[in-house]
Formats: sequence, structure tokens, C-alpha cells
Amino acid sequence: MPVVLLVEDDPDVRKVIETALTERGLVVRAAADDRAAQRVLDREAGQISVLVADVNLGVGATGFDVARKARRLNPRVEVVYITGQALNVQRFGVEGGVLFPKPFNLDDLADMVVTLTGG
Repeated sequence: MPVVLLVEDDPDVRKVIETALTERGLVVRAAADDRAAQRVLDREAGQISVLVADVNLGVGATGFDVARKARRLNPRVEVVYITGQALNVQRFGVEGGVLFPKPFNLDDLADMVVTLTGG
């Protein structure tokens, strides 16, 4: 079963996305910040198919930073950035990273993540 690492600092947004992905049959590891994401990566980097990361995680590292760490540990991980800001993903993000702007349609996000897991 595909594993998704979701990194989102807003607890309400994190829960809604986690629920949508779980309902699609995905295993979700949710993290509120870069430190929690790093703990998940330390344990399970090889099993993670897709990283869904908010770009702005408040204090600490950004979603771009988390994606770079994830790719170092697992070069095959797909990356979806979610953000309310207009950003140049090609400049700041990892190769092949996809930008999903907020506000987004939750079904569209879940469909993209399922597709990226090979489902």
C-alpha cells in the first residue's frame, strides 16, 4: 500500500487532506513541521511514494527543504507542493515537483497523489 508523507502546519488543513488521502486507500504519515517530517523520513524514507508539503511551514525549514531531504534519502519520492503563494517551483523546488496552489479542490489533490503513487 502506498505511503504518503504529508507536511502541513495548519492542523485543520492537515486533517482534511489526511482524511481525503486515507479514503483513497493511501497510508498517510502526517507531520506538522520539518522536525516531525524528518523523524518520519528517518524511519520510513524508502517506503514513502509521495511527499505532499506545504511550502510555508511557519518556523523552521520550508517545504522545499523537506523535499530536498526526502529526495536525498529516497530519490524516487514524488513531490507535491501546496501553497497560497505564487512561487517558482522550478527555481526553488526539487526536479519534477508539482505546485498545487491553495485554495485547491481536495478531490483534485487526492487524484493527483493517487496517480503519483502509481494507483
